[in-house]
Amino acid sequence: MAHDAWSPCTAHLNGYYTQDQPVWLKVGFERPGIAASVIIYLAYDGSWQYENCKKTVTIELCDTTGKKHNLGSYELSCQYNPLVVNVTHNLSVPFYQTSAVQLNFSSSQVAVLAVALRTSCHFSAFALTGCVRRLCSTESCSPLNIEHASVRCTPVSDSKHCSVSCHRGYILTILHGQGLPSHQTELELICVHGAWDRVVSCQPVDCGPPPQSHVYFASFSCPWGTTFGKQCTFSCNAPAILQGESDTLVCLEDGLWSYPEAYCKIECPDPPPVPNATLLVPQCHGGRHDVGTVCRYKCNPGYYVTGTLNKKPRKKFLRLECLEGGMWQEGSCSPVTCSPLPLMFEGMYTCTNNLDFDSICTLRCPDPTERSSIRCTKDGKWTEDFTMCKKIDGPCQPPLDLNLVEYSCEEGFDVGAVCYPTCIVALSDPVVLANGSSADTVEHWMLPSKVQSIVCTGMLKWHPNPAQIHCIQSCEPFGGDGWCDTINNRAYCQYDGGDCCPSTLSSRKVIQFGVDCDHDECTCRDPEAEENKGTAKGKEPGAL
Repeated sequence: MAHDAWSPCTAHLNGYYTQDQPVWLKVGFERPGIAASVIIYLAYDGSWQYENCKKTVTIELCDTTGKKHNLGSYELSCQYNPLVVNVTHNLSVPFYQTSAVQLNFSSSQVAVLAVALRTSCHFSAFALTGCVRRLCSTESCSPLNIEHASVRCTPVSDSKHCSVSCHRGYILTILHGQGLPSHQTELELICVHGAWDRVVSCQPVDCGPPPQSHVYFASFSCPWGTTFGKQCTFSCNAPAILQGESDTLVCLEDGLWSYPEAYCKIECPDPPPVPNATLLVPQCHGGRHDVGTVCRYKCNPGYYVTGTLNKKPRKKFLRLECLEGGMWQEGSCSPVTCSPLPLMFEGMYTCTNNLDFDSICTLRCPDPTERSSIRCTKDGKWTEDFTMCKKIDGPCQPPLDLNLVEYSCEEGFDVGAVCYPTCIVALSDPVVLANGSSADTVEHWMLPSKVQSIVCTGMLKWHPNPAQIHCIQSCEPFGGDGWCDTINNRAYCQYDGGDCCPSTLSSRKVIQFGVDCDHDECTCRDPEAEENKGTAKGKEPGAL
């Protein structure tokens, strides 16, 4: 309890508490006034722990004539502190001025910090000393004229109450005065002192822009707005096509757009002709097709679905689907390929269509009477094998040891004999390079073919030509070990298995094998790596 709080000295009597002894406190004010409210600031409400009974105070106002005016009894609680009691005056009698307040407490344990009297500056003790007869006059309101609304007034002449309801498709809007609950369609106006208590209007319902889900694959145009009764049109986005007659939507009274009488439909045109294939489904001939439509083709004999030539079994039936973009799925039929002809016939034959199905290869011999032809069948096999020309004059000359390459020819030098190249320099591979190229001019993006052997052909020439065989450095057997080996950072060695590019490493960090370097052979060269996509630095690997 605050040390400056007031509490009665009778609270302690004969050494024990007399808690329920009623006490009173009278507080006087230097300047009497017309009371508006009494404010009591408590220091202690007299309640003990676990006590359910609240202490009370009865308030009496004492006027300047000594008369008391009872304001009633009120519960005391520190939770609601200060206690504010408003004073209501009887307007039928003259106002009185309060000079003191008497507080009658139900317990002596109550402690008070302060008591305040709030007076009103709007009341004068001399302004109203009785009732004065006054002539009554009514002030009329101007007639209501609200667009898009129905107005009903009572009485019809000199109306004081009017009911306003908006027409279909319009909603009430308060321009001035107290608001109204949402979705209320009718409102009552009251004429007060010659003015209506609220100013209202009826505004058209706004549907807002039509949602995309209203008409899929369409664009909307609303040049006249989106309120009640207004129209919007829609057009189909390519390749969608309008299905139906009306492309117009109307904003309805409930704030929703009218149900569309047309829609946009994506269709595919006629399925494309597939070379070397026959369309099987009759419904796919002519007309347009819905998304998801499937057309099936059968590849002609000797042809299979592209991408399945090396699979077992090969696919003969091609399936194309109409996609959501209005385009047909891509697909084709590829010819079967026969096995390469023996290298000893290199340069002695010509083919009508490489080694593909139905290609005819003709062998030309020195003696025209020995000419023979074979054909690649639909099963990927030659009709027969070539037979070497009989009138071949002599063997091949022994291959020269060129470009640091030496040859082992244990089978001799006759037509069909095989020699095996070996590089004189250790840790080197024999490869075929184009004319004019050498081991010193090979770029990292070049992909030369490794040579296992050369053959003496019926033209009495070695194939591949020994003059085009050179030795380049072999690959180290450490590709893909997480260390960037500069020797392997080239297309011939699969760019060290991705060890020299951050994007192809799980750690995203390149670790140089040996010492750090900033030369070109230490950089990311792989054209398939993210770092080189769209740049000229990583050239596509190419054979020589």
